[in-house]
Amino acid sequence: MSRDTNILKWLLSFSKPFTKWLLLAFVSMIIVACFEVAIPYKIKEIVDGLISENISKDMIFSVSLYVLLFIVGILIFSTFFSYILNITGQKIMNEIRMTTFNHIVSLPQSFFDQQNVGRVTTRITNDVNVLNEFYTNVLVQFLKEVLVFVGILIVMFSFNSYLTLIMIGVNVFIIIFALLYKRRLRRVYAKLRLTIAQLNSFINESIRAISLLKIYNKENLNYSRFEEYSSNNYDANMEQMYTFAIFRPLIEFMYVFSVALVVWIGGDLVISASLSIGALLAIIFYIRMIFRPILELADKYNILQSALAASENIFAIINTPSEPTGARNFDGNFETIKFDNVSFSYDDETWVLKDFNLEIQKGQSLVLLGPTGSGKTTIVNLLLGFYVPQKGTIYVDDEPLSSFNLNSIRENFSVIMQDTPLFDNVPHEGAYHDIKEIQSQGEKQIDNIKTIMSKPFHVVILDEATSNLDLDLERHVKEYLDGIAGKTSILIAHRLNLIKDSNEIVVLKNGKIIEKGAHTELSKEEGEYSKIFQLNRKFYEE
Repeated sequence: MSRDTNILKWLLSFSKPFTKWLLLAFVSMIIVACFEVAIPYKIKEIVDGLISENISKDMIFSVSLYVLLFIVGILIFSTFFSYILNITGQKIMNEIRMTTFNHIVSLPQSFFDQQNVGRVTTRITNDVNVLNEFYTNVLVQFLKEVLVFVGILIVMFSFNSYLTLIMIGVNVFIIIFALLYKRRLRRVYAKLRLTIAQLNSFINESIRAISLLKIYNKENLNYSRFEEYSSNNYDANMEQMYTFAIFRPLIEFMYVFSVALVVWIGGDLVISASLSIGALLAIIFYIRMIFRPILELADKYNILQSALAASENIFAIINTPSEPTGARNFDGNFETIKFDNVSFSYDDETWVLKDFNLEIQKGQSLVLLGPTGSGKTTIVNLLLGFYVPQKGTIYVDDEPLSSFNLNSIRENFSVIMQDTPLFDNVPHEGAYHDIKEIQSQGEKQIDNIKTIMSKPFHVVILDEATSNLDLDLERHVKEYLDGIAGKTSILIAHRLNLIKDSNEIVVLKNGKIIEKGAHTELSKEEGEYSKIFQLNRKFYEE
């Protein structure tokens, strides 16, 4: 099965809940198609009657009334199915967007390490919006045009099979041309979607880092990079326009050529009395009706290729496996958490942890110290299941951590990071967490700590959560930590005030434990911790 077929099946799967509405729109389109095909046939009757002088005023009135009713019917039913399609299309788009977002939040951390925020955002917004055109302007509309085409061919065969076969031959040529052009169109639209994603991503990252750009006077450099991404998007748009500009004029030419050919051959048939003038006129009308959807098909094909390119991007996300999780429920009751010869690398080249061993006892207050890149945050990430060790095993008592459900693990951990995002108007325990803009970063962090630590937990992790706090605010955090004495806590910090009362301090370097013990022990030794202690001592002296 081809890639396009798989993508189309995936797209169509979202329309199943709305089958009744789509079927109703399809029935409306059948009625519209019948009306459209009937109008030239009725005009033929009038023309042939007038020429043969075998027509009355009542007959002209009757046929004209039929045509008028057909036109009104086309207007009513076209409006009806257009309304249904637009409403249904929006519902399907919302379903796709919700499905995509729900899957994104289930993906492993490694996925987000390889993707930037702007590109993922583009998938959920721009790419999904492109699909709306597929459902509203391609899916059911295409079926309607097929019905009109088949109906016209049946009527034209009843007039003259020779002219009908000529029209079929012209359309076969156009279809072959479209199929040959398909690959180029797909490549063009894929390139366009890529440049849009890159441009959105760069704009997003630039805005987030605007203060740094100003501090380091990099606005001009940033503008140059933006100019490059914008230029790539411009080139992709121009390539799309050039490619499409070839397709439509060719079809326009084939229409004019077909009319001329039918007038030439049909004129001879009229002269030989093999074809009536009314039938010839109706055939010319039908040619226009045949080529109208073909002309629109160029637009539809444009939309289809764009939708398929956008779908590939979304499909790639949907097909990315969710983070692995076990079936066992973690209720927070444990005696030990043990790292047993654990090795981990983010890039499969440089080991952040190598044959690492650590045991965390229930109720223990553990401090992790060490320079950047020593493995402190990695230990936390592994505990929370954001990553899986390449070697070794993490045990909860005698059970591997991987055997537990990740949601149940994270529900029993209260985690506070250095720069935890603060969400406005997010419900917490029945209340709303409303942060005022006038608050400092430190005050916001305190509010965040209050909120997170208010929920039930068995293990609390603070990963440099106090690095942005002054001494007074840090004392508030110390009070919170004192209030959870007896609970298991893991603290990554270099502030003496927070770490000196812990049960055990572990000093890391290059993914290895180089020192381990209580504050009173390590401060007396001439090691790394003693250096940290001496540096912090003056800071806390009053």
